[in-house]
Amino acid sequence: MVVRNGKCCVSGWWAPYGPEYLHPLCSFSKSLTSVAVGFAEQEGLLNLEERIADIFPEYLPEHPEQNLLNANLHHFLTMSCGHDTEIEAMGEDRIREFLSHPFSHKPGTFYRYNTAGTNMLAAVIKRRTGQNVTEYLRPRLLDPLGIREIYCERLPDGESVEIGGGGMKLKTEDMAKFTYFLLNKGRWEGKQLLRESWFERACSKLIETEGDADGHVKDWACGYGYQFWRGSYPGSFRADGAFGQFGIVFPDLDMIVVTTSATEETQELMDLILKYLVPSKANGRTDKTLQPQVLEEKLVALAILPLKGARQPEAEEQIDGRVYAVEEDSEDYCSSMELLVGGVALYHVEEGMTDRMSFTFLKDTVTWSLWEAGKKKEITGDFCGRFHIGRCGECSYGASAGWIDKYTLQMEIRRLDAISGARITFRFDGGRLTFDSQDTLLPEDRDTIGMRKKHKASFSVL
Repeated sequence: MVVRNGKCCVSGWWAPYGPEYLHPLCSFSKSLTSVAVGFAEQEGLLNLEERIADIFPEYLPEHPEQNLLNANLHHFLTMSCGHDTEIEAMGEDRIREFLSHPFSHKPGTFYRYNTAGTNMLAAVIKRRTGQNVTEYLRPRLLDPLGIREIYCERLPDGESVEIGGGGMKLKTEDMAKFTYFLLNKGRWEGKQLLRESWFERACSKLIETEGDADGHVKDWACGYGYQFWRGSYPGSFRADGAFGQFGIVFPDLDMIVVTTSATEETQELMDLILKYLVPSKANGRTDKTLQPQVLEEKLVALAILPLKGARQPEAEEQIDGRVYAVEEDSEDYCSSMELLVGGVALYHVEEGMTDRMSFTFLKDTVTWSLWEAGKKKEITGDFCGRFHIGRCGECSYGASAGWIDKYTLQMEIRRLDAISGARITFRFDGGRLTFDSQDTLLPEDRDTIGMRKKHKASFSVL
């Protein structure tokens, strides 16, 4: 979605995804948490010179080091609290665990990306306001901007604090509203919601990231503000989430670009935005070169390539309605449907065991049924070069299907509330069924947000 001079000039979604779905923000969430801190400062509920040790004294280690005692909210906002390494700190005693982690550097002198540190800021909001970040932002930001739906996962601690460092979901248009709010330095429809001076600090370069511990380069080596990245385009900055969840601000162009994505090649994505979407004499692109009709046709046709393959009537007739059960002598077990499909940025995943499955073929579709402890779940895939949209429990899916050969069936399944999903290959050999599930974004052995190991087993006809 691109907004320039106050108007949305282009927007598009790749089917089966669409504008109606909440999308994981990953670390884009951090910028919303930062703005919550800005509102709390504006209302006198906290100040950025406050030390974290004074806010959570009951969680301090027995002999706190001086660097910990000196770390204040400004340091947490700039990811320079003093940690040498990033820790997960997602457990029930996470605040004590965070404060016990070595503060090896003098606060303010060493940049280290620190999601757990942002979660500490969310805990500060909860302690000072009595509300979680999204609750606190509701009357101050979300309602004025017309953002009706937002989700944020909570930490499993006694205070049930939201994961302000990466647990939020928004629709694309609402991401754009927030990013436009940033472009206008806190002003919305003629009213200054959050004072301009906050953005002059928060969106500026407050600490160096070039040559940091993570080896950041190019658009991640231009500096960092209060949970905002600076960009290589002069004056630009952005809210930034893993795998390409961007809200990029180009102040001198009066323009924002918002993306949701499922790519590890985020610098390449940024390069494409700068090359093709940013008007300049260098690339010869100006508003006058746009062809609205051609652009509209392209946007309507956006779609992830679905699976294709000739139908196999003989095999389908043999398989249709058969119930396959886990073989008794199997040393492994088959994970739940949610684990097999997977996806990034998932927090609630049922980790049960699938003990039976079956397939039902109709004119244009196949329905894959699984039983987990007697509970039946179904996902329907389309054979006609498109994704079938359906729900299973609380989750929405898009699924396509195709035969590779006479006895090998594939389904590509996208979780529409997550980032990507899985391509599952079923191999039928007489009365036996084996299969594998490959993530459509990351290798199975990658340890990343929401990923789980996909356990499998062999099945035989009952």
